[in-house]
Amino acid sequence: MSHQKDLVAPPDIIRRDFAEMDAEETLRCSWDVEELLLMQAIEGHAHEGHGAFHGKRYPNTTIDHIARALRRDPHAIRTARQALIDDIRRYAERVVQGERPELMDEQGTPLLTISTLRYLPVAPEDVLRGLFLGGFRDDPDIRKQVEQRTGWTIGGGRGYLVNTQVMEQMGLDGRRLAKEAHEHELDEFRAKGLIVGAEHAHDPQVHYMYIRHRVGPGASDDAAIVMAGKVWNLGVAVGMFLADAVDTLEKYVLEYGDKDREIAEFIWQNFKDLQMDWEDVYRLTFLAAVPEEQRDEVPDSSLRHFLRVDRRHDQCALESHLLYVQGRPYAPMVLAHEGIPNRKFYAYVEERLAKAHEYGF
Repeated sequence: MSHQKDLVAPPDIIRRDFAEMDAEETLRCSWDVEELLLMQAIEGHAHEGHGAFHGKRYPNTTIDHIARALRRDPHAIRTARQALIDDIRRYAERVVQGERPELMDEQGTPLLTISTLRYLPVAPEDVLRGLFLGGFRDDPDIRKQVEQRTGWTIGGGRGYLVNTQVMEQMGLDGRRLAKEAHEHELDEFRAKGLIVGAEHAHDPQVHYMYIRHRVGPGASDDAAIVMAGKVWNLGVAVGMFLADAVDTLEKYVLEYGDKDREIAEFIWQNFKDLQMDWEDVYRLTFLAAVPEEQRDEVPDSSLRHFLRVDRRHDQCALESHLLYVQGRPYAPMVLAHEGIPNRKFYAYVEERLAKAHEYGF
């Protein structure tokens, strides 16, 4: 067995991890979408040694490996994920064209099949503002600008098409690419064929992988959504969540690329009523950033964590966040893998907002 195969999770453990999550969790979406998100959760478990992996890490495991281990059709899985992104892109296009759609597709299915979105009283224009902010806030260059203005360290990176054969030849693996700083090696990676172009997207040895540019405590998706709702309103928070969902889904699709950013650029170029500029992007980026001294106290939910229902209260984290930004009652629950109480997190949000002016925000 090659070193490369040692770093890819065995199919039997993948199937066990899927079965365990499927038995324990209910997500606030259709079963078809839940299955897609559980498959992606296995990737994270394999990389970090969580769940059925019991501390053993397999950092080169991709969603493609998982789809095949679960005996799913990889093309069908990519198609289904692409369709969810396309629905959100189409929503943005309809608003730009002057329509005022509900948070549903043209057949009446809620975006991402999340039933909660059927009932939210939001202005479509605000949702596009959230999509705009959300599509740019993770950009490593935007983060660098905020770092320079505030003196904070955030870190960041982006997804690339990676030739895993070249990766192995260079003595690298998925964990090292994701965890170590590679900002000054990107040109070398391209020259050596580790980073490849879109024409190689579906080569068997090519996978869409995250490469970290700079090390830092990063940003919290929970904070991004809640801060958007507190600074602006519910609709902007929903748009932020949708951008985050696109960022999750784009990891395994038919057409690879930075899809949340593409939607944001479309809105920036075509939406005449945006009423936002780059200063708003910088502000949200700063508010979503995790302070170094509190990196273990701020949740960073995956899309699965946002939608996972706490059956004691029939409430998911997304619903908790959206209730909080509206000033409505919410049930106590813990957030993300870190298990941070939602009330403790909202107290952190209030504190960050109160002190943001010290950094010019």
